Amino acid sequence: MGATEEILKDIEDSYEDLAELMLLLGNTNSPFGSEAILARVVHDWYKENGMVAHYVPITADRAATVGLVGENLGGKKIIFNAHLDTEASGPEFDNLMNTANPNDVGARRDGDNIYGHTVQNDRGCMAMQMVMARAIHRSNIKLAGQIIVISSPGETGAAPVDEFQGSKYVGKGFGTSFLTDHGYRADYAVIAETTDFAASWIQTGAMYLKIIFRGKNMYTPRLLRGKSPLESPNAVVRAAIAVGVFEDWAIEFERRRTVETDCGTMRPKAQIGAIRGGIPWRPNRSSTFCALYADIRTLPGESTAGIVQELRELFASQNLTPEIEIIMEKSGHEAKGENIQHLRNLIAKNHKAIRAQDMPVTAEDAVVSMWRDTNVYNSRGIASLTFGPSRGKAAGQGEGYIRISDFIECAKIYALTAIDISLGNPSS
Repeated sequence: MGATEEILKDIEDSYEDLAELMLLLGNTNSPFGSEAILARVVHDWYKENGMVAHYVPITADRAATVGLVGENLGGKKIIFNAHLDTEASGPEFDNLMNTANPNDVGARRDGDNIYGHTVQNDRGCMAMQMVMARAIHRSNIKLAGQIIVISSPGETGAAPVDEFQGSKYVGKGFGTSFLTDHGYRADYAVIAETTDFAASWIQTGAMYLKIIFRGKNMYTPRLLRGKSPLESPNAVVRAAIAVGVFEDWAIEFERRRTVETDCGTMRPKAQIGAIRGGIPWRPNRSSTFCALYADIRTLPGESTAGIVQELRELFASQNLTPEIEIIMEKSGHEAKGENIQHLRNLIAKNHKAIRAQDMPVTAEDAVVSMWRDTNVYNSRGIASLTFGPSRGKAAGQGEGYIRISDFIECAKIYALTAIDISLGNPSS
């Protein structure tokens, strides 16, 4: 048996190990902003398996783990990157989302299926890349380049605002940017996320806005309401009008800016995700303040100044004059050039070899229309795409499941691609 066949057999034989690792990672309570807990678990697993691993502290509560396979002998290097963070936790989530906290729910197994948001996003893929790296490490293959396996904090969306300040609230590339800026670089990068075995090397950017309305404090019996809601002294009332205006705009915004890409349809969407105003336990006063918090997805390379100005003019046309603050702005990117073409071709070749069918030509709209840490690598000239196994479809977050067998197949595709990159194999 050759070294490559030995690696593929090792992965196949690691089915139960992969399932157990998914559950271990998925049931480790390590929410967004506190990823150091899980980073230590990942680091210890590498060490227990005799592998080289770096535990990389970023803040007191946030850290990454980097596993290394092979030595840097002058060959090409490839990164596989999955994110440690899943969802927020604590009073903000419990009181305001009115749903079970995914970090408390964790993960469970039923045969070939594993349930739980923590595993779906993204600890199942993390376990998969860890098992893949271990199989290559345990083989006798001689690599010319290095395989870098990253577990990174702060990929999901967040931004400091109001009293929620500090690095604990930074997302969208937080950990990957830190690692890249501190020497963990390669020629290629694969973002390990669920994509239904399709590849995407183009992603949207994102902008978060705080839209602020001011009002007057008026006691209910003394309220002077005005002739219309627009004249209300209550900031909440005028913000409520703005929600409808924004929603109508967001529908049209998506329609006129949807584009077809080589990866699939990109639909930059927008929504208001939060609202604050008044004192909940003292509603006998009109609110002097109300803020809407919006998420707007942007086309790669797009300037956001025009979008903000468009919103200002829209609100003004409805006799609304809010203050608009940008609280986060991160650009989308598209990988271009020979390196990304080579990586795409290798993954397509290895997908065919493992799954006996062609890789899907395009990815799901949502995959192309979101932020992923490909943006960090592509902005720095590292050819990057996102590619991974299937993710269970569900009406609500965490209600679907992933199949362990899908992740075994994807681990094999990752392994073959890593070997090809390291050894300089052609993509044909």
